[in-house]
Amino acid sequence: MARRPLSNQGHLWPAAIGASASAGAAAALLAWGFHSRWQIGLTGTLVTFAAFVALGDLLEIPLDRRSVFSLGLAPGLAFGLLRHCSTTTGENCTSWMFPSLGEVVVVFVLGSSGAILWKFVTRREMRLQVVASRLLVVLASAAAYRAVIWTAGDVTSFGSSGLSAMGLGAVILVALSFDVALQSLLVLSDELIPIRQVARDELRATAPLLVSTVSVSALLALAYPELKAWTLPLFLAPLAATQYSFKQVASIRTNYLQTVRALAKVPEMAGYTQRDHSARVARLAVDIARELGVPASDVREIEYAALLHDIGRISLPDPEEDEKGASALQLALVGAEIIEETGHFPAVARMVREQHEPYRRRGEDVNRNLVTGAKIIRVASAYDDLTEPPGPGRTPWDSLEKLHLGMAYDFDPAVIQALTRVLEKAGNI
Repeated sequence: MARRPLSNQGHLWPAAIGASASAGAAAALLAWGFHSRWQIGLTGTLVTFAAFVALGDLLEIPLDRRSVFSLGLAPGLAFGLLRHCSTTTGENCTSWMFPSLGEVVVVFVLGSSGAILWKFVTRREMRLQVVASRLLVVLASAAAYRAVIWTAGDVTSFGSSGLSAMGLGAVILVALSFDVALQSLLVLSDELIPIRQVARDELRATAPLLVSTVSVSALLALAYPELKAWTLPLFLAPLAATQYSFKQVASIRTNYLQTVRALAKVPEMAGYTQRDHSARVARLAVDIARELGVPASDVREIEYAALLHDIGRISLPDPEEDEKGASALQLALVGAEIIEETGHFPAVARMVREQHEPYRRRGEDVNRNLVTGAKIIRVASAYDDLTEPPGPGRTPWDSLEKLHLGMAYDFDPAVIQALTRVLEKAGNI
């Protein structure tokens, strides 16, 4: 499973140093920004947007593999798109300009530093790498917008708003590209997963929220000259509600996983399976699924099914009866029925039901109706049975050799090959 990029558990002093360095950098950049724009009154705007970046950074939601998605991205990006008047003639503005990229850095770093310090004081988890990646996304997006504006001509050619559809399209494209690339690098630093798969999963997790964030940022930039500071809470509230909904979904997923893990302990506590068998099978099944390029949403269901693959054994009145009469297929069917009763995991129930189906029966063609998760769980469970408990002839090499002998009928060769790569990357063979 993925490790968090940085947590304050056991890393308090490094986190404090990082937060202090960020605060110092923000103070220096802020002083420079004040000096360069004091005469045109941008200071109040800068501080206002920085305050909302800090507030947004405290409102985070977890996604599938990326660490968090922060509401602070919206005001930071909005400041980069904000157009203000630099020269007036009477009541008319004769010259428009954008904040410099240095001032965009000031706003984002100042706000993020405040949020980091608050998290440190309250002992909340801090992810400095994610903060840095968000800053790069904001800078790249603001630079792309300016490039489109300057290439097309004077800012005023786009009307009183100073915003163009072409420019916003460039912002969305650049923001998505940079965000997916940077978050994928964070995942790849902790997991050995094919980069194409990571990028695809990050895009699926990021695109909806990121597009809505860019849209809200554009609205903020448009409305701020008229509504001033009231613009931010007015337009950020719907985005915060959306993020809260995502957070609730993530919380439900966490509760599901905790419940499934608790249920997976029942056969072990009753003596039907070895201790931690289901947990080991689930970890290995997840690794194999990721090696095969299975989407993140399907990996989650494979993990659930692997944890519950032996739940049917609780139907036996005696653990010893498993060896006497009840077949593996019968137990799988019972387990699938138990899961189906919940009404929430039809795909998980199917994987549990099909986990003991062979890859190919003698005299028949390959069973193409078998779901990938069932084939993965079959291999992962068999491997754990062959290696646990450890002993002579039960090494990873010995177990893998036995599994290779079953590739003609019992096990999918593609899954066995993925298992081999997983064991090689882990240094087990």
